[in-house]
Formats: sequence, C-alpha cells, structure tokens
Amino acid sequence: MALDTLTTPAKAVPGPRGLPFVGVGLDFLKDPLGYFDTMVTRYGRVFRLPLGKNSFVFLNDAEHVEQVLRRDFENFGMSEQSEELLRPLLGRSMPVVADHLYWEQLHAMMLPMFTPRMLQQYFGHTLCATQEEVEHLAKHMAGGETISMYEFAREGVFASLIRTLFVRGIDPSEVTTLLEWFGKADEYVNARNLSGASPLIMAIPAVREGKRCLDRIDRRVYELLAFRKANPAETPEDMLDILLSARKADGAALTDVELRDNVVALLFGGQETTPGAITWAFGLLAAHPEKRARMLEEIDRVLEGREPSFQDLAKLEYTEMVLDEAMRLYPAFPFIGRDSLVDTEIGGYPIARGTSLGFVAWTVHRDPRHWPEPDRFIPERHTREEKKTRAKCAYLSFGYGQRRCIGERVGRMEALLMLTMISQRFLLDHAGGRLPDHKVQMSIKPVDGMPMRVRARNQAPDVAPVARPEVVGVP
Repeated sequence: MALDTLTTPAKAVPGPRGLPFVGVGLDFLKDPLGYFDTMVTRYGRVFRLPLGKNSFVFLNDAEHVEQVLRRDFENFGMSEQSEELLRPLLGRSMPVVADHLYWEQLHAMMLPMFTPRMLQQYFGHTLCATQEEVEHLAKHMAGGETISMYEFAREGVFASLIRTLFVRGIDPSEVTTLLEWFGKADEYVNARNLSGASPLIMAIPAVREGKRCLDRIDRRVYELLAFRKANPAETPEDMLDILLSARKADGAALTDVELRDNVVALLFGGQETTPGAITWAFGLLAAHPEKRARMLEEIDRVLEGREPSFQDLAKLEYTEMVLDEAMRLYPAFPFIGRDSLVDTEIGGYPIARGTSLGFVAWTVHRDPRHWPEPDRFIPERHTREEKKTRAKCAYLSFGYGQRRCIGERVGRMEALLMLTMISQRFLLDHAGGRLPDHKVQMSIKPVDGMPMRVRARNQAPDVAPVARPEVVGVP
C-alpha cells in the first residue's frame, strides 16, 4: 500500500532512542530475545531499534510478515544492511544477497543440488554418518559420561554435511578443527550483526579472535577449491561438484570468490541451524516424557527395529511434529531481514523507502492469537490439517515465499534421521534435571550446551525425574 493512498496521518514507528554510536546495542546483545519480548510489551508488534550506526524496524505479527513476503512482496527485497553486516562470513551468497537478479542466477545454479537423485544420495551419506554417531553414544553410555547435546549434534550434522558437500577433499579428522573455527567465528559475526558493526563491540578480544578464525576458514576453503578443480569428477558426486560445473546465463562459471561465498554459506547454514533443532527437540522430549513416549511408539511401529529408509521419513508424522514444535519454540535465527523498496505502510506506520526490516520469529512463534498457550511444548499443533488452516507466516523456521530456505529438505532429513535413530536405542535425560536457558550466538543455542545422560531404552533412570515447569521458554 503506497503512502499516497492513506486517508489519515500515520504515526511514527515507536521505539527506544539509544546511545550515540551504539544505539541500544549494548543492552540488546545481553539478551536479544528477552529484549524483543520487552519491546513487544512496551511498544506493540511494530517497533524500531537503533543498533550501532544502523536502524531496523522489527515486525512481530504474522499478518505484517505476510504482507512483506507474499501480498506486497514486489515492494520488498533482501536487506542490504543484513548483507553488509554478514558479508565477512556469507559474502554475496544465495541466502543473503540483496541483488534479486543475481539471486535468481544462483538459485537456478543450485537447484540441481536438490533433485530426487541427489537427495537419495545425501540420505545414504547422512544415514552412515548418523549410524556412526549412534555408536559414539553407545560408548558414552558405557563410560557413564555426560554429553553436551549441542556439540554432539553439531559434530554429527557437520560430519553428514561434509559427506554431502565434499565427498572428496576434506578428511574426517578436520571436522573438530573446522567446528572450532566456526564456533569462534560466530562470536565475530554475531556481534557484528546484532550491534550494527559497532567499533566498540568489534574491539572485544573474543570478537577479534573470531575474525581470525574466519580468515582460517577462508584459507581452507580456497585450498579445497584448488584441489577439486585439479581433480574433477566425471559425474557430480556432491554439492561442490554441482557448483563447479554450474554455468550462468552467459556461460561463465562461478568465480573462486563466488564459490567460496556459497560453500561457506552451505557449511555455516548446515552446522548452525540443524544441530539446534535436534538439541532442543531432545531437550524438550526429556522435559516432557509423555510426548517422548508417543514419539517412541510411532518410531517402533513404523520401523519395527530396522534402520529407516528414505521413504520412511514421510511416515514418521509425529516425530516430525516434535521437530516442528522444537523449531517453533526455538527458531534458528533471531530475525530475518528485508528492505523496503518503496514508501509504504505496515500496521498503520509509515515505512520509508530503504528502511531495513526484521521479522522476529521468536515473538511471532509466541503470539497467542496463533499459538494458544504459546510457551508450552505441544507437538500436536503441527498436524497436516493444522498446517493448512494456520496463518501463512505464523511459522517462520525456514522462512516463507520465494526466498524460503532452499536446503529445508536436507535439513529436515538430517534432523529426522538423528532424532529417529538415536531414539531407537537410547533415551537422553537432562543431567541438570531441567531444560537449560538459551542464548543467541548467531542461532539460538542452550547456554551450557545442554548436558544430557545417555541410557538404553530399557534402562531405568539413575535419578528420580525432576518436576518440570509448564512454561518452557523460561525454565
């Protein structure tokens, strides 16, 4: 809706003023999700935050998000501010690039990664990697060890990702080192993104070390590209083969910088999002044994003790509902960015051309108008019938519209396989007796990695279950 069609004056978007140079960045970085909750209570579902030298208008209403992503989508583009803030990590890769024509080229070049044949191939690699992770769990159980669920899931997903992205060129022994670099790089990119690249924040020692680790990742990726170009495959075996053989409309191949950007984006996206979904799913199941029992009944009934096939995934309906509810309560990222390409209006507020917008999945997913008892873990919300009737943008775990996550099917496959195959043999219980608090470090992670004990399905817990609160958002 253009501003010249308005019949009544529109009021300015409300929000805090903040401090010079940093805006509200210092307070925001302490607890971004809690800050969003406070802003919704104080200002409503549309508010403006100054973050460093930048300013964002945040949308916390499914209808407003749908206006941007569907009804008036031609009036909004990917956020140039977000692209700039994430550039050290993601460059001009497909997930963040603001130039839509360039995005369309990249999208066409990446679609062959997700054909049925390639998905079947990825399934085989992921199955093998998950089997190895299950055996690692058996060793942890035999030794009576407590595991960090997040780090365990992250290693398993990254091992799967390496096999689907790089069949050749990266040794499994490198996984631990690469994960360490990505973990430290997160400190830098997270601080840059959430603070608007405030110089004060960028000078923090952990942030500076994160930048150095990102440089190490870049060097390793460029080495890998050189190796793969010198040792080409006759037919595509993995995602990188497809990227190397892809051609733009003019027949040109991707440059090394373009390859680097999209390879790092695939690595980052895979190891940053899916492990969180798996971790929170196991954590919520441990806190809600009645939901876990229902999921285990389905897994046992569908699989009858055998390993899952690609076709079985569609039959594990309740297991996928568990995953969807975990991602509702703990969506991967605090917000998704867009820019307004025209002067317009959202929720009765004027939005000037060039305004950067953020969609806050955390607050959208907790809107009681769409999610009754929003802080409770209720997988039954996600039946196929319920999905057809709920507001289109009330659930944003994979985005919505044309720029929806292209790797959704692979991410879901990895998460479902790990959730299913671990649950066939083991039960995971909270070592601390409760669901841990959360933090934002690029994605939404458990504060302490979620320590859990591993026991066999037929083994009684070694401690009495601790009473859990109904509200899981703040355990």
